[in-house]
Amino acid sequence: MFSDGPVVRLLDLAVSVRESAGRLSLDAELRRYVRLVRGDAVAQWNCSAYAVAGALEAAADVLGEAPAAFREKAVQAAGDADPAEFLGTLARSLREHDRADTAEFSELPMAGWEFLRTFPLLFGLDAILMDEPGPVGATVRTLLDNEHPFCTGLAAGYAGEAQRARVLFPGAEGLRPRLSWAGRDALLAITATVDDHLRREH
Repeated sequence: MFSDGPVVRLLDLAVSVRESAGRLSLDAELRRYVRLVRGDAVAQWNCSAYAVAGALEAAADVLGEAPAAFREKAVQAAGDADPAEFLGTLARSLREHDRADTAEFSELPMAGWEFLRTFPLLFGLDAILMDEPGPVGATVRTLLDNEHPFCTGLAAGYAGEAQRARVLFPGAEGLRPRLSWAGRDALLAITATVDDHLRREH
């Protein structure tokens, strides 16, 4: 709880808000966190936002016994407030946002950290295409062929992220505001490449 996981993630978000000098809002970041967890069935099953609120309260109760690095992060996130009280306030705010409707992207745009958690494979593909420019379909085909026959996770991941991007960000631009290559046609090329690999090899 003190070295990794959701409590640390939320403190990191709170620290980033504190360091933004008013550019970021803690309420907005908590709403994004709730949206991210709700959008992932494994995360929702494993540690819902409501469960994280309980973990925050548990951390507040034993903050004096927590590792020094965690205490320092809590102090940094709390600013002028008492760190234990801040953890309790954070827990209550998280529960409030968890009871509310999920924020639409048109209302609350996806933040950079949220994008990285939602589309990790597409973000990684961006780095590959920067080093080795070429058609995205051919690049994904090579990646799948290199992993075959242990490619099912990769294939499902690429297809799922590309389809999700098309659903969440419809239109010709797709993810281009975040990834210069990831317009609708490129996302379609990814799913077509995965389908072709499945037909050929599976």
